[in-house]
Amino acid sequence: MSLYSLRRLVITLILLVAAAVLRPAAAGLDDVYLGLLDWGPYLILGIVALLCAYTGVARVFTAALTLLVVYYLIQSRLQVTLLATDALIVYTGISLALPLIMLLLFLQRERGLWNQHGALTFSMIPVLLLAGGLLRYFVTDPVLLHIINDWLAPKPVDGYILSVNSSLLFAAALAAGVYRLCRYDSEHDVAVLAALLFGYVMLVRFDRAEISTLMLGFAGLAMLVSMMLSIHDMAYRDDLTGLLGRRALNQRLKGLGRRYSIAMMDVDHFKKFNDTYGHDTGDEVLKMVAKHIAGITGGGTAYRYGGEEFCVVFPGRDPDYCKPFLEAVRATIEKYELVVRDSKNRPESRKEAKERRGRRARNRGNKAVSVTVSIGLAAPDDKHTDVEEVLKAADQALYKAKQKGRNCLVSGADKK
Repeated sequence: MSLYSLRRLVITLILLVAAAVLRPAAAGLDDVYLGLLDWGPYLILGIVALLCAYTGVARVFTAALTLLVVYYLIQSRLQVTLLATDALIVYTGISLALPLIMLLLFLQRERGLWNQHGALTFSMIPVLLLAGGLLRYFVTDPVLLHIINDWLAPKPVDGYILSVNSSLLFAAALAAGVYRLCRYDSEHDVAVLAALLFGYVMLVRFDRAEISTLMLGFAGLAMLVSMMLSIHDMAYRDDLTGLLGRRALNQRLKGLGRRYSIAMMDVDHFKKFNDTYGHDTGDEVLKMVAKHIAGITGGGTAYRYGGEEFCVVFPGRDPDYCKPFLEAVRATIEKYELVVRDSKNRPESRKEAKERRGRRARNRGNKAVSVTVSIGLAAPDDKHTDVEEVLKAADQALYKAKQKGRNCLVSGADKK
């Protein structure tokens, strides 16, 4: 879990500010242009929903569909003052349903759209619509207005339309969304957070002209950007480690100038480690190593080359400059201890597992192990002018580091 994942919200926040800044100008457009503008959220959110349907992403699909339904209700039922009974009831229903749906989306895993899990996910929308319709039909207006005035009264302060309790529900959903984003670092969570944030601002400033059109239209743009970035991650990032993969590396190598350094890194004795502790533990080792390599400084970018091998590219840097940063990563990995669970001594019940939590690893029969990495470093020279030749030279330097005893760095530029 890392707060670094919050960087993914930058584009969403920029678009949120842009929507707020552009709203007054949009409200001043001629009626003809306003009529066209009003169709914008339908178009953009529809594209997001279609993209999610194509890629099978249930949670973002549900968020986009929710905003579509909300926008339709606003356009058809809320183009009057909230002093009207029907408008106030619809507004209150939206102020409760929108954060509730987003909160539920944050509390569940992504399991795909075209299966029973996906059906259960987006069925929340018709269920809530049906519940709202039944409530509206069977409960009289005076009773509903009494509940609203007691618990969900709008405009608690001047300039703030959303009720206090609805605001608290939004805050709970936001906390759940931020926690999930920090834990899983997923663009899908950014898309759902965008739906929540834009929806919140819209409901808070609901008395402003064209607020729903601008906020939900830009919400669709933010969600579309997140989906495109998610597709990019699927194509260019390694699923296990989260690092950029071989395809991204090949693209980067094509754009390097004349001055650069390439480091190849390999986990020592990884096959033996896998055979001893199992592939699950081996995967944990790769994720740990990748996390440390991803944090390298000095301008280097980390990639997973394949298997237990990694690559770091330093554009515009020579080997002498890169060595201290690579050595720092090597030393950090060497010192890191990974706790290997004793599979023979695992608790059989959840109750026993809960009782064991908090005890030290040595008291549970677990074992702390560490791994090391070998590094080969190379840069263009008289013998290696092409990037493929430099990559091969870095691999040869890595092989020499293995021969030298492992857990060390060898540079192709070092004197023999």
